[in-house]
Amino acid sequence: MPMKQLIFEKPHLAPLPSRIGWAFFTAAFWIIWVYLWMPLITLLMWALGFRYYDTHFLHNSPTELMDLRNIFVLYLSIIVTLGASLLAWARTEYLRFRNVNRRTRPTAVTTDELAEFAKIKPDTMATLSRVRHMTAHHDEHGKFLYATFDKAEHLLPELPKDK
Repeated sequence: MPMKQLIFEKPHLAPLPSRIGWAFFTAAFWIIWVYLWMPLITLLMWALGFRYYDTHFLHNSPTELMDLRNIFVLYLSIIVTLGASLLAWARTEYLRFRNVNRRTRPTAVTTDELAEFAKIKPDTMATLSRVRHMTAHHDEHGKFLYATFDKAEHLLPELPKDK
């Protein structure tokens, strides 16, 4: 039996809003990627003879350069503050939960407990637990009514319809 192709191998099968969203997402990150390469592109262009670098950085007044330094210091202090707060939070959480194991396995449910929950006989539940393919039918409140099986399950005895 051939496997169906995944949706990313057939992008035309994706819903239109999803395709539009991913197109904007991709475009935004391409813009960010180009923006990150701008210093190297500027340096390369300056080396090739374009002198925009000169007009923006080398011929500025000292007050403009001080303003640029002040902005740089402000941004750097914000980054350091955010990084320190993240590290402080991580350390606090580590100290809070370092010896606590919150990942415990749920207790196993027995066939009798399942039968009691579904309000059917335990031997019926034991039979249902051995079935590989079955359809469980429920009422509008979620109460189990009965189960039907595929034709391949001919080895199982007939199940009574417990109500």
